[in-house]
Amino acid sequence: MNVFIVYAHPEPKSFDGVMFNHAVSVLTGMGHAVQLSDLYRMRFRPTVTTNDFTEPSDALIFDLQREQAHAARSRGYAPDILAEQQKLLWCDTLIFQFPLWWYSVPAIMKGWIDRVLAYGFAYGQGQSLIGRRAMCVLTTGGAPHPYTPEKREAISRLLDHLLRGTLHFCGMDVLPPFAVYGAVNTTEQQRDQFLIQYTQILRTLETITPIDFSR
Repeated sequence: MNVFIVYAHPEPKSFDGVMFNHAVSVLTGMGHAVQLSDLYRMRFRPTVTTNDFTEPSDALIFDLQREQAHAARSRGYAPDILAEQQKLLWCDTLIFQFPLWWYSVPAIMKGWIDRVLAYGFAYGQGQSLIGRRAMCVLTTGGAPHPYTPEKREAISRLLDHLLRGTLHFCGMDVLPPFAVYGAVNTTEQQRDQFLIQYTQILRTLETITPIDFSR
């Protein structure tokens, strides 16, 4: 299996960083191939600009969707976008690893989505990602005890824009997210338990039942 992990956390010593490194270790230890995009380390540019395109179709008016469609036909994307799209085409499974900030992804990851999951490549005519599996792995702030089952369900619903509105919309089979609640305040023993849970998920990535969005 080919696994592509897109990771967004500014602190390598965070529990997100621990989980990121753990995933690489477990997956490679199982014989899977892994490619990585550590967005902060890469200093990935999150803002959409005209520099995303090497040969714009219209030099007078910037229409993002039109330019993305033109770039998809002509391979006229900037090199950093092309590199990320090649990783997506290579992978069987995509993992987003991030801290939950304001019930969403960090801005740098949102920028990756805006620039890389482009019209004519990830959705629309030329949709290229159908059938790949995708999963979100995340941590939350605050103490773990306020995260009752009801609140956890609320967080899952708040991630619908990412799970359904982005990944599923691009034709991917979306696996249930794995969240570590209150990661910053957990004990070493609790963290060890979370890593055991995550290991089991990683070992069964190919057989986990995707979310049913038809309901």
